[in-house]
Amino acid sequence: MKTRLLSILALALSAVAVRAVSEGPPVPKEVREVAQVFTERMMVVKGEGAAPSDRPLGGGQKRLLAQRAAKVVALRELAETLAGVRVAGDTSVQDAAARSDQIRTAVDGMVKGAETVYEGYDERAEIATVYLRLNLDGPNGVTGNLLPKIVEQRAVEVPAAPVYAPPVPAAPAPPAAVEVADGLIIDATGKNFRPALINRIVASNGSVLFEPSKIAPEVLAKRGCGDYTSDLGKAKAILANHGAKNPIVVVATGVVRSTDAQVSESDAAAIFTNNGKSNFLESAKVVFVL
Repeated sequence: MKTRLLSILALALSAVAVRAVSEGPPVPKEVREVAQVFTERMMVVKGEGAAPSDRPLGGGQKRLLAQRAAKVVALRELAETLAGVRVAGDTSVQDAAARSDQIRTAVDGMVKGAETVYEGYDERAEIATVYLRLNLDGPNGVTGNLLPKIVEQRAVEVPAAPVYAPPVPAAPAPPAAVEVADGLIIDATGKNFRPALINRIVASNGSVLFEPSKIAPEVLAKRGCGDYTSDLGKAKAILANHGAKNPIVVVATGVVRSTDAQVSESDAAAIFTNNGKSNFLESAKVVFVL
C-alpha cells in the first residue's frame, strides 16, 4: 500500500500537535508549534469511536456505527480547531463567528465539507479511527471561504490604521543598474510573532505597509496574507515558485499585538519604494520567517 504522509493536528486554541503518520495505525512522531498549520497550509484531526454497547450488534453493524461515531468526534475536533485559529492579534475565528452569521455559516460549511483522508477499524478492540483534513488554501479552503468575510467584518469593526507614506523627501529610487526587489521576506525569528489569517507589516510609527486591503482580491482568496516558514532558504524557494527571483529580506524590529511585524523606518521606505516598481505586496509575494 502506498505510504502517505499526514500532518495530524490537535489544537487547543493556542497549541497544535502535528504528528507524521503513515497509513495504518497512527503513531505519534513529534509535537510542533501552532505555526505548523500555516507552514503546511492544512489541518488534519483525528477521531476515534466505538459502536454502542446497549444492544446486540453484528460485526458489520459494529464497524459501521463505530466509523460514524469516529467521524462525529473528528468533526467536533475540527470545529474546535478551526474556531481556535487566530484571525489577528485581538480575535480568533470563534470570536468572529460569534458576531457574524455569515462567518458562522462558512465555518459550519467547511467543517461538514472536510475531506476524509483515512479510515480504519480495529476488529479486536472494535474501535474505528477517522482522520479529516481541511486545507487553508484552494476553492474549499479556509482562506477562500472565510478570509474575505472576516476582512469585510473587520473593516466595519476595527478603525482603519494610517497608511504608510515615505518620509519627505521620499526615499530615492534604486539606481537603474540595481535590480528592483520583486518579493519580500520578513524575518521575525525570536520576536514571538504568531501566524494568523491576517498578518500585517507596520512601520515604527504605527502606519501600515501591508494588510489584506493591499492584496488583489483573487490573490487574497487563494493564498491569504502570504506564506510562512521557519527557514530563510525555504522562504526564497517559496517566492521563486511565485515568480519572485530577487526578494528583499527585512529583519523585523518587533511585533505589535503578536500578529503585526514591525520594521524600521529605513526598511519601510525600502519596501515602499521597491513595491512601487514591482507590486509584490498586491500579489502577496511575502513570506514570514517564524
